[in-house]
Amino acid sequence: MRLYDSILQEVLKAPDGAVDNLIIGWKGSFLSLSDGRWGVGSTPPEGGEPMSPREEHTRNILMSGAHSLARLLVSPYPQEFSAASASLAALAPAPEGGEPLEFLLQLPGRDRVALLAPDPWVTDFLRDWNWKISIFDDSRRGLGILPEWTTSQHLHSSAVLWINAETLRNRRILSLMPLLKGKRGVILQGPGIPFLPSVFREAGITHLVLPAAEEAAAPETRRYIAAGGTPWTCPSLRWRVFPLLYTDEKNR
Repeated sequence: MRLYDSILQEVLKAPDGAVDNLIIGWKGSFLSLSDGRWGVGSTPPEGGEPMSPREEHTRNILMSGAHSLARLLVSPYPQEFSAASASLAALAPAPEGGEPLEFLLQLPGRDRVALLAPDPWVTDFLRDWNWKISIFDDSRRGLGILPEWTTSQHLHSSAVLWINAETLRNRRILSLMPLLKGKRGVILQGPGIPFLPSVFREAGITHLVLPAAEEAAAPETRRYIAAGGTPWTCPSLRWRVFPLLYTDEKNR
């Protein structure tokens, strides 16, 4: 659990804030604070664990500020984690800059890329790049889709691994970390991922893929998430790549 402790230690250095608005949608979550900060979080992938709310969780979330919500990072419950991941993104947002998604285009070369429980829109996007991909996903069935528990067995044949916030919620990232050394690329995609380069670099992550947007984009993003839209296709969000080899928290 050292990774989770490190994330919280860094995130909680940011000022706390009162929650002004929290939305947990079908494809993502949105949180805004009374001081204007806001972030987009993660919900379980389609076909995965259902978003079954619990009354005690709802009451706790409604009484919590940004720091208290961030501490729910360790919760396995989708409702709490969705709120926590949005709070993490608000407390440690991606900075201006970064690289366009096309920065990753040549990363795998001709080698295989492993996708762990990917968003279907992300899968389609990467297929348009003609990447050779292997999908590990318990929520889907089909040709070329393998159970998630086999990821470790097949990881040696992939030069690049693409994961997302769901690996934090289900803690699968902890079992993957010993296998990441020597990979050409380990890409951690948001939303719901705080911008903490040194923490994730130490964990073996080589690139963060995070949504970035100006403060003025908050209302449009909130409406899109509330309507059930996925953050990956939200018009007001710009997805950027942050190579961790050259990135530091001072850029926040």
